[in-house]
Amino acid sequence: MSSQKLRRKASQRPFGESDLSLLDAPAQLFHPYRMLIMNALKLHGNIEFRQLKHNIPQITDGNLATHLRVLERSKYILCHKEVVNRKLRTSYEITTGGRKAFEQFTTALKRMIERGEKI
Repeated sequence: MSSQKLRRKASQRPFGESDLSLLDAPAQLFHPYRMLIMNALKLHGNIEFRQLKHNIPQITDGNLATHLRVLERSKYILCHKEVVNRKLRTSYEITTGGRKAFEQFTTALKRMIERGEKI
């Protein structure tokens, strides 16, 4: 590669504005399990704990509960508990704020990926 091409490439900004929007995305969502949980809740609305556990490979009950607690503390999801046939049934739903945060997060990721594909 010629020195002129190298200088031109070095002078290009490594990050675009759309890449930097990822910095504004909620940090709590930067985990694969939390992304899966939020996506499932966005698509289905209300999901029981056991359904999440069954559909997320290799996750333990404790690990899933921890991720759900992080999302709940961030007010991205709501937890509902009810007794059905003397058994506790726990389900989760996405909040309006959680939906907005997840959309902001996924939009920022999409922009960064699209920019990378154009280069």
